[in-house]
Amino acid sequence: MTKNERLKAMAAREQGRTNRTSAREPKHGPYAKKNKQKVELLLSLLAEGHSIEAASVGANIPRRTIYDWIEAHEQFADELQDAKHAAEGHLLKSLLSVAARKDDAQTYRWLLSKRRPDIYGDKQELQVSSKVENGVPEVLAMLEQTNHLVNERAGSDSDEDA
Repeated sequence: MTKNERLKAMAAREQGRTNRTSAREPKHGPYAKKNKQKVELLLSLLAEGHSIEAASVGANIPRRTIYDWIEAHEQFADELQDAKHAAEGHLLKSLLSVAARKDDAQTYRWLLSKRRPDIYGDKQELQVSSKVENGVPEVLAMLEQTNHLVNERAGSDSDEDA
């Protein structure tokens, strides 16, 4: 090695650029070489919509270990969250596909009400006015209105189940 090459290598080491891995691969945790395939399988199962419990069994990683890794490795926690979001996308796509095949407008309405309840959610209003000082009749009227809304809602839920 020439003097010039040695100087370049020294400068590269000082800047953190080197061909040798100065930081060894971790021996434990989600980024350890021995766990790479298991973690890939875990993330894949989560992205398919499986729970952490089911994915941990499928990937042969104890649940407690996964939760420990989540606490210790922020990047791993983010990757898990990304896999869960991917699962939501797959489930949403499947739901929309079924709704389209059945020409089911009710499913679309339900989905909109869950995604944007502020705009598409069920609107329920309760009117309150008071003219009497002790307020007992008003409270009874409010309870009656509330009871009516609850009964109305319970009836529509049982209709949806049928």
